[in-house]
Amino acid sequence: MNVYRYLACGDISIREPERFIWVYSHVHLDEIHRNGNTDALEGMRLLRAVEISDVLNEEFQSVGNIVLRDYIDPYTRYEQHLDAIAGYEDVADHMVEHLIRSFGADNFKELSETPDQMREEIERITSIIDDERRQQIIEKASVVSDELKASIEEHLKESMPIDKTRKAFGVTSEARKNIEKSSSAIDEVWGLISPSIPNVTKNQFFGFEPIPGIEGVQHTQHGAISGAHIVLNMIGISPDKGLAKREKIKNIMSDGQHIGMASYCNALVSADKGIVNKAMCIYSYLKSITTALHFEYKKGYELNLGINKT
Repeated sequence: MNVYRYLACGDISIREPERFIWVYSHVHLDEIHRNGNTDALEGMRLLRAVEISDVLNEEFQSVGNIVLRDYIDPYTRYEQHLDAIAGYEDVADHMVEHLIRSFGADNFKELSETPDQMREEIERITSIIDDERRQQIIEKASVVSDELKASIEEHLKESMPIDKTRKAFGVTSEARKNIEKSSSAIDEVWGLISPSIPNVTKNQFFGFEPIPGIEGVQHTQHGAISGAHIVLNMIGISPDKGLAKREKIKNIMSDGQHIGMASYCNALVSADKGIVNKAMCIYSYLKSITTALHFEYKKGYELNLGINKT
């Protein structure tokens, strides 16, 4: 994202960019809309970037096939995206309250309102389907809403600062510094925290494998990697700032989605050291073909990406 913006503003140049296929995903388009800065679209146009996307079936579930779309002018594609999400831009915002609570936010009042918000949102978005089917969905949503209310009251009434959560897992600040230098950070982290969570495997904890008994959530490569990015933040590996803040967490979640979609590519390129560090932890553990590349941004910088033949 920052490569596209810097290029558009003339702050950086790229040596022989035509050697590569530059891509973007729905995550870029969502981020442009959320932050209100369309500069990146010009960078996409200059690089003739194409969209990488997940193929969905008629039930809007992933079929496990990632494709490169034909080139379309990014400004046109962005307008199409805005039309597609119109009226549904903030559909999942209430779930943000649960995430920031886990990072220590003082938001119990807002959190307590999320079950009703979820039910009301489902009532709204099902208004276009037939009454009988809609009623069945609303009844199920009401049951889930009541269960969620009870769970919030029982388990989330008391918030815990993120530092205390990390200490409870056995991850001290000194340990985190050593882990970040390790060539296998995820393995190192697991060595520390596994005694406190004996009934979960390493891959389940980091989201690489589904947890038995949790149904209805589709498991995809990019989704799993996005989840692992949040877990690394929780543990404190190259953590982002503002984890307990609503507007900050949306951008942090977006970073994780970028890392996930980039896992289908040869490289993720960013001037954000934190993104690259966490991406490297995940890619190396998964033995991914993707390389996370960091460059130190400064005006006039020429980005020169080499190619190694193997």
